[in-house]
Amino acid sequence: MMSLLPHEPRIVDAARQQVLTERCLLPELPALRALFLHLRASADATLAQRQPAKLGKPYPLGCCAEISLALQEALRDLDPGRLPPGAVAGHAALARFQAAGGTSRRVWGYQRGRGMRHALLAGTLLIDAAQDTTDATLPPVALTPFAQAGLAPVRDHRHFALLAATQWSAHVFPNHVLPELAPYAPLLMLVPGGSVRLEADAPYMLALARRSDFSSSAAVLAAPPMTTALFGAVGNVLAQAGFDVAADAAQGKAAALDLCRQYRDAGTRAADARHEATLTALARANHALQVLQVAARPAG
Repeated sequence: MMSLLPHEPRIVDAARQQVLTERCLLPELPALRALFLHLRASADATLAQRQPAKLGKPYPLGCCAEISLALQEALRDLDPGRLPPGAVAGHAALARFQAAGGTSRRVWGYQRGRGMRHALLAGTLLIDAAQDTTDATLPPVALTPFAQAGLAPVRDHRHFALLAATQWSAHVFPNHVLPELAPYAPLLMLVPGGSVRLEADAPYMLALARRSDFSSSAAVLAAPPMTTALFGAVGNVLAQAGFDVAADAAQGKAAALDLCRQYRDAGTRAADARHEATLTALARANHALQVLQVAARPAG
């Protein structure tokens, strides 16, 4: 079996995790729900003030990633002595589960009808403490057997682009502007209400590019180019930030695809050495691109 990608929604050693889930977690579902409702309320107090709106929508809509990360950090730093009575048993159940060998980690994937989702996977129990980030009428916390939740891995960069277009009304183009980053960040994305970005810099997507020997990246880089005007606007910003941009889309496409082949042939060791430098350059490129804001979609 292939090793797990970062945040991949898949269970390793499923039989053992199911036994531990049934023994430690399922008898305490009401207490676990109370625990995560308490953590969510605490997170809301901070996050709603820090980011009252995202991509033109009021908090918590669209803030699944931020909420899930905040709850993961809150669990790590939690003082059980400060929990309300109803949540104490939930924390104790999680502690017993982990002490017995149960695994818990944050996962990210595609859920039919709800797009890309972040959640906590504890054994075989999926804990979605940001359920209302796609539909404000839903309760914030849902505890669902993983087998019934329908959370699946994003298959490749083409799948990611299709999901982004559906979920965020994004316009997605191949990254022919900055070939040096294209094997890891093969997409240029314009999300209404946000900025132009090179994608995908999620740990899962970066690792997926490597595991596919960069064939996932090459498939989207072979797509038709962005308009000349957009290429020029993005290229000018990145050039001013010190990046070596392609002269035009045709040159950038050829160079990007050639790098994918080179990275494929270089093997794992070279990819490991390149990974951190790529992350640093990608963060710098996206910081520079923040000046290119995308108009929000009109209401209604």
